[in-house]
Amino acid sequence: MTRFLLMIPGPSITDPETMLDMAKPTFSHVSPEFDAVHRESIEALKKVFGTGGDVVVIPGSGTAAIELAIRTSLRAGEKVVVLKAGFFADYLADAAKRVGADVTVVQSPIGRGFDASEVERLLREGGYSAVLLQHVETSVAVANPVEKIARKAKEYGAKVIVDGIASIGGMDMKLDEWGVDVCLTGSQKALAVPPGLAIVAYRKGFTPLSENETTYFNISKLLKEMESTRNYYITPAVNLIYALHSSLKRIIAEGLEARYKRHEALAKAVQRGLEAIGLKLVAEEGFRANTVTAAYIPEGVEWPKLYAEMRARGVEIAGGLGELRGKIFRIGHMGEVTANDVIATLAALERSLAKLGYRVEMGSSVKAAQEVLYSYGV
Repeated sequence: MTRFLLMIPGPSITDPETMLDMAKPTFSHVSPEFDAVHRESIEALKKVFGTGGDVVVIPGSGTAAIELAIRTSLRAGEKVVVLKAGFFADYLADAAKRVGADVTVVQSPIGRGFDASEVERLLREGGYSAVLLQHVETSVAVANPVEKIARKAKEYGAKVIVDGIASIGGMDMKLDEWGVDVCLTGSQKALAVPPGLAIVAYRKGFTPLSENETTYFNISKLLKEMESTRNYYITPAVNLIYALHSSLKRIIAEGLEARYKRHEALAKAVQRGLEAIGLKLVAEEGFRANTVTAAYIPEGVEWPKLYAEMRARGVEIAGGLGELRGKIFRIGHMGEVTANDVIATLAALERSLAKLGYRVEMGSSVKAAQEVLYSYGV
C-alpha cells in the first residue's frame, strides 16, 4: 500500500507506539489492571482540560460527546444562544433543541469567530442562560477566544458549553480558571488516538444534570463508572483506552505549554507558506486555529483534481463542507504532526498546483514555512 501522510482535520496521525499499545491483549474491563489504566487516563485528561471536576469517557464519536454534554447541561425551556462560525455549530444547536431548549443561532461572517464584546451584547439583550460555541470550527479553521468569552459570560451568570473536538490536546483549555462549565472532545483529533472515544469534562463545582438521561447517556451511572470500571454501566472500549492512556503519557511528557507552542508554530508555518504562494486563507487574522488551516482554491483549479494530485504525491488533505464545498481545502496539523510533515505537505502542494496550471515559484511556501519554524526554534 502507498504510504500516506494524513494531513486532514481528523482523524489525525497516531504514533506507532500508541498503535502498538492498542494491540495489547484485551484485559477484562473490570480487572484491577484495566481499572488502573482507566483511572490514570481520567486523571491525565483532567490536566489537559484544566479541571478538578468530573471527566467522562465513553465509546462513541465526537457527536456522542456533544449529545452527552448537552443532555447534562441544559434544561427544557432554557434560553440559549449558539455562536455559529461554521458548519459544525449546527450539531450543538440540534442537540440543544432535542432536549427542549429555546435555541437562538447567531452566525458570524465566513472566516470570523466571536469576540467578548459581541457575546456581552447578546447576553445583555437576549437574556440567555447559556452560551454554546466551538473552540475550533474545523470547516473554516476558525478559533473562538474561549477564555475571553467564558469570562464575559460568567459576568452575566450564563453557562458556557464548549465543543473542543478540534482543539483539546492542541490548544490551551482551562475549565476551572476560565469558567467553562462543560467541554467535550473526541479521541481522533489533537489527542492523537484512533476514532471511537467521546470525552466530556465538567468544571469543578458544576453538577451535571440527570433529568435528560437516556438508556445510553445515563450520567448518574457513568460517573460511578468513572470512579471505577468495576461499577461499569457501558462496557469501556478497552483497547482504545489503552491507546488513550499511551497518547496521554506522551502529551504530559511533552508538557502542555510546549505542546501548545508547537501547534502554534506549525499553524503559523502552514499559514505563511500558503500565503507565500498567493493563496487566501479562510480565517481572518485573530481568529485562526492552531490545529487546522483552510485556504481558498485558486481560480482555474478544481478540488477533485487537486485532491487527486495530492494523493498521488502521498498526502491526504480535506475539502470544504456545506456552502464552501469545492471552494476551499483544509490542512490538519494537530497531535503528532511534525514540522517535517508540514514541509512535505507544502512541497507536495506546490507541485500539485503547478501540475494543474497554477503559477507557483517552487520552494516559496517551503521557505516561508521554514523561516517561521526556525523563529520558533522548531
